Amino acid sequence: MSTTADRRRLLAGRASVAVAVALVLIGALRFLTDTLHEMNPNYWRALSGTPLRYLVRAPSDGSVAGWLNAQCFKLLAMPTGLALVWLGFRFGSGTLEDKRERFVDPVIRGVWLGSFLAGFTLIELEKQFHMLGMGTMLLEGERPWLNHLLHLIGFGLAWGLGSLLAFEPLRQSEIDLERELEELGT
Repeated sequence: MSTTADRRRLLAGRASVAVAVALVLIGALRFLTDTLHEMNPNYWRALSGTPLRYLVRAPSDGSVAGWLNAQCFKLLAMPTGLALVWLGFRFGSGTLEDKRERFVDPVIRGVWLGSFLAGFTLIELEKQFHMLGMGTMLLEGERPWLNHLLHLIGFGLAWGLGSLLAFEPLRQSEIDLERELEELGT
């Protein structure tokens, strides 16, 4: 029989997976549209006049939503990357306790987030100075200095998100297995 605490653990586990999957799906869509933008900067015009236009990489249209889309979507980059890493830890091999210990280790999390920050910084510098020949470009309405600031803020958001994501069972059978393992260990 399930207790209230068990139900809370199940809910925390499911909520963490839902948040992480949602962030990864948003990140995948944004990465795809970033790639499309590099191949054809006008691809988004097919969505002009629809709300979908604000979900894909497109220049600002002067509205608040357009500015948020062109400039502030970067706030989600670091949390999305960490959500992908968390999903790898959560559904990788080992016990939930072992996976939790590895993920919450500040050095491990710092290495992941530092790697993402370095990669995003290179991309933003490439957009600004074209030093690597990648052909990336700033969107209309994007400010290079604000890109860097938003990635730093995203680093902080991702760090906080990493503290909130729960390594909890998703099914009652996992809770029962944890209890059996604890009993064997004592």
